[in-house]
Amino acid sequence: MDRLEQIRIKADAIIEQMASSEERKLAYVHLYGTSMFAGILANLRHLDGEICQIMAMLHDLAVYASNPPQKKHAQKGAELAEQLLKKEGSFTAAQIQLITHAIAVHSDKQLKDDSPYAELLKDADVLAHYFYNPQIPIHDREQVRLYYVLEELRKGQK
Repeated sequence: MDRLEQIRIKADAIIEQMASSEERKLAYVHLYGTSMFAGILANLRHLDGEICQIMAMLHDLAVYASNPPQKKHAQKGAELAEQLLKKEGSFTAAQIQLITHAIAVHSDKQLKDDSPYAELLKDADVLAHYFYNPQIPIHDREQVRLYYVLEELRKGQK
């Protein structure tokens, strides 16, 4: 079985432990949706699609595993991702660093990061928030990023 499927199995096991079926549904929709958007953006940006989908599957897993305070969820997510990736045993130290850095900074949508992978994760997360239900207003801090990533997708269609 490939690495992405192994990570999905681990994420699913954590989500399945959640008590509320509604919260489990939202967790699946968000993580799998963000992962799919990450794959699309990786293709457009010529980045490693597997790594992008894996980091997206893991980016909010700590929220579903332990419900840390919102301001700390990205850092807790990076810590949980590092544990899972090391335990998996098929990731290099450089890949783990790339993934965990992107997860650690994904919440700050208004700051630009030097890593194209971190920027991709932020964009995929915003797309997942927006396309879950476009009738729900998106957070102010995500609006500019959403505008630019939607423009990128429109240009990619041509």
